[in-house]
Amino acid sequence: MPDQRLALVLMTLSLSGPLAGCAPRQAPSMSDAAAATPTAGASDAGTTPAPPPDMTGVTWEWVGFSTPVEQVAVDAPDRYTLRFEPDRRVLVRADCNRGSAAYSIGEDRRMALEPFVLTKMACPPGSLSDRFVKEVGRAASYFLKEGDLYLELPVDSGTLRFRRAG
Repeated sequence: MPDQRLALVLMTLSLSGPLAGCAPRQAPSMSDAAAATPTAGASDAGTTPAPPPDMTGVTWEWVGFSTPVEQVAVDAPDRYTLRFEPDRRVLVRADCNRGSAAYSIGEDRRMALEPFVLTKMACPPGSLSDRFVKEVGRAASYFLKEGDLYLELPVDSGTLRFRRAG
């Protein structure tokens, strides 16, 4: 019986990381999450295209999402924002959560995002926080049209539309 308990403890530690969650932590701020995210393409910064200047340094508000089977209008665009930084980090506000991720830009407006580092607040019922983060994380390409930013998902599975925050 003691061997089984020891095996269970060791298995739990190996799955959760070394002593993960043993000490209480304060939720990270936007700057904490941004600082914890490595810069995408740091080793090959000279070989990957730079993000377009009209996309970076702008706060983008999520206004809609369309797929082949649904259209979603976002009721509170200012609660779902992205800000692509020139250093290849994207800052995100997903309703009551904030965070960041590294991103890279490739040829033909291709893009890839690393998994987001986010706060883990429980947003109110009806929040689109989880869906927003999931769909943005799937973005495969982007384009700018009439001042709006569009993130396209793989295999024509959807498009997210953003406007400049005003």
